[in-house]
Amino acid sequence: MNNIIQCFEYRRSNQELLDFLRYDRPCSSSVFSLGRINNEKLAQLIQATLVLKQEFAENCGSTTISAKLFELANEQLKLMNRLSEGETVWITAPLHASAAQLLRVGTQLDKMASEQRDIDKKKKKKLRGDLEEERFLEKCVRTIHTSFKLCLNDRNPNTRENKKWGVYFFTNLELSIYKRLHNRDMVRNLVKVLESRVQELPTPENALQSHKAQLVTYYYYMAEFYGCQDSNFVRGFEFARKAWLNSRLEGGAQEDMIVMLLVPFAILARKWYPNIQELAERYPRVAQLYAPVIQCLRNGDLKSFETWLRQNEAAMLRRNLYVALVLIRELVLIKLLKLSFRFYGSRSIVPLNLVTAALLKSRTHKGIKTVTDEQLDETECTLANLISKDYIKGYLSHSNRALVVSKTNAFPRLVHAST
Repeated sequence: MNNIIQCFEYRRSNQELLDFLRYDRPCSSSVFSLGRINNEKLAQLIQATLVLKQEFAENCGSTTISAKLFELANEQLKLMNRLSEGETVWITAPLHASAAQLLRVGTQLDKMASEQRDIDKKKKKKLRGDLEEERFLEKCVRTIHTSFKLCLNDRNPNTRENKKWGVYFFTNLELSIYKRLHNRDMVRNLVKVLESRVQELPTPENALQSHKAQLVTYYYYMAEFYGCQDSNFVRGFEFARKAWLNSRLEGGAQEDMIVMLLVPFAILARKWYPNIQELAERYPRVAQLYAPVIQCLRNGDLKSFETWLRQNEAAMLRRNLYVALVLIRELVLIKLLKLSFRFYGSRSIVPLNLVTAALLKSRTHKGIKTVTDEQLDETECTLANLISKDYIKGYLSHSNRALVVSKTNAFPRLVHAST
């Protein structure tokens, strides 16, 4: 126990302190009087941690934990927050260890509660009241947010000792909770706070240079926010690319998640699509999912793309990628128009009935005999939208029912294969 006290006296963190904070690590059996500790806050922390360990040893197991364990872990983090107010950057490591532990307990308890609700539904058991109980994750994020603010608002003039270096650890914890709670508003609020304080904070690359896993996690969450929630595919691509480059590049589920974002963001932001064979060698699950999309980008097949999107709608919605894939449809459409343009001899004036017939055939995979005025009007609207987005260099001649395109680079933003 003396070693634990010395960590706070000499302001240094070590593995012994981190192990002491964990509820599942037994403590030394030697007798120690808390009255010998001059720091009352530290004495309270040690006492709370010992009770936390006792609760786990007596009432919990490897697969089941108690709600009391959560309350005790929450109290431990609150005490750590109080201790951290006058401390320097060294405290962020044990503070993060306590916060991550609270998150694990809250996650497991919410999972157990969800399983119990499923059992109750099968038994058609009536639940009292109309309001659901507050989830454990909702409780723990409030305490973790206090840890985040302690780091964010540290005014220590010594930049090397400032707790701002620990901001990104708690950012990752909060973002993981908001993702589980499907709380997009809180994700946006947290990112906006970081953006507003960017001049005061160390860069994530500097703050997390010794914590690669944390850095990759941060990049992934930022990619997810900007690309999936903010529809800023350029920034989403930049963060997804950084996450991929800083990962171990050994495959696995985590890298699959990164590449799952990287492929559509690269298509939309850089107009690149991957070599599907090379992708399949390293990320077969991702390649299997996106192979039909890449094929449609190459041949302009609208029907096949829409069939794929309909079949994978639930998966794309679950990953918050549905909007991105809907926008990729425009690029499939552009490819179809370019193929039609070449078929017509690359002339600068393309009749709308030719374009309309190509669109209808691509959508239905059936031969087209006649084209109606309504279909021509719909094609005009589609082309006007693409021209306004700079996908086509040209203009529409309504009186002549024709598309007039530039003689040079008529389709400047077409997707191409990456090398």
